[in-house]
Amino acid sequence: MLDYLDPKKQYVHHRLFRDSCIQTDEGVYVKDLRVIANRNLSDMVLVDNAAYSFAYQLDNGIPIAPYYDHPDDEELKHLVPYLKFLNYVEDMKAINRQTFKLHMYSMHESIEEALENIVLSK
Repeated sequence: MLDYLDPKKQYVHHRLFRDSCIQTDEGVYVKDLRVIANRNLSDMVLVDNAAYSFAYQLDNGIPIAPYYDHPDDEELKHLVPYLKFLNYVEDMKAINRQTFKLHMYSMHESIEEALENIVLSK
């Protein structure tokens, strides 16, 4: 998909796949942005359908719905305005934290409890 969206590699400078991940004791593969040298974490985002994959840098993560090669899938299309907006902010992490509130999930016993509290905090 990235080859199609950015064939000249002008916008996406690094791609992290499973071989770039750290495997946790539980067998979960997590992407760690610290492996990318000479970049500030506030300038990077991870887009993934598995939120656990950016567990080491939650505020850098942009969760998306899974893509299953369906012709009606428009998830990435809906992501474009947000990514364009991020191009003008100084710290992408702060905006992601405010937008997605992923940090709040770790404060709760269950996803249901987290969702309830996140909705109430809006």
